[in-house]
Amino acid sequence: MRIGLLEDDVATQEMVLLVLQEEGHTATIYADAEECLRALGVGNQQPVSIPIDLLIVDWRLGGPISGVEVIQQIRQDKQMQDLPIILTTAAPFNNVELLKILHVALLEKPFSVDDMTMLVQRVAQPQ
Repeated sequence: MRIGLLEDDVATQEMVLLVLQEEGHTATIYADAEECLRALGVGNQQPVSIPIDLLIVDWRLGGPISGVEVIQQIRQDKQMQDLPIILTTAAPFNNVELLKILHVALLEKPFSVDDMTMLVQRVAQPQ
């Protein structure tokens, strides 16, 4: 499976990348929100081939755009309304309604390798 990772913490990037590769996935790290949105073709008038099968996004990114805002922009793009997304956060996150609206799964930090791999498998399953 092709997995995109939008995470600004280098240590977390490296850990997630190693785990995903060990599980047989191909991972692409996006340096920031803008790069991620560009790579996914969000907002393009013409349909594009989506380069990933699943996206993992950190809620609190360094920069002007938060992870939630990235997901909102992705969900507004008709082509990516069903892209499986996992939102990660180290901060307490109690807004279950927002998770439902954004159609995302939540992975709270710190997370175990097993928790991450099980969630990736669950989220990637066709509904």
